[in-house]
Amino acid sequence: MSETIVIDVYPWAEPTEEQKAYFDSLTPEQRRKLIDDAINDAVESGVSAKPVSEIAAEVDAETDT
Repeated sequence: MSETIVIDVYPWAEPTEEQKAYFDSLTPEQRRKLIDDAINDAVESGVSAKPVSEIAAEVDAETDT
């Protein structure tokens, strides 16, 4: 017998309530496709030459405005 485990997984690092509602309304196949697409986009984006601390500082600066 198989067991189903429900884990909140979204294709966004910090989804908004609207994104959560949208994602939750999709079929399992559509959800898988969005997650697969997000993973593929991340892999294809390549490796950054910037250190993580610099990237984090840029993100912080963007959110402060």
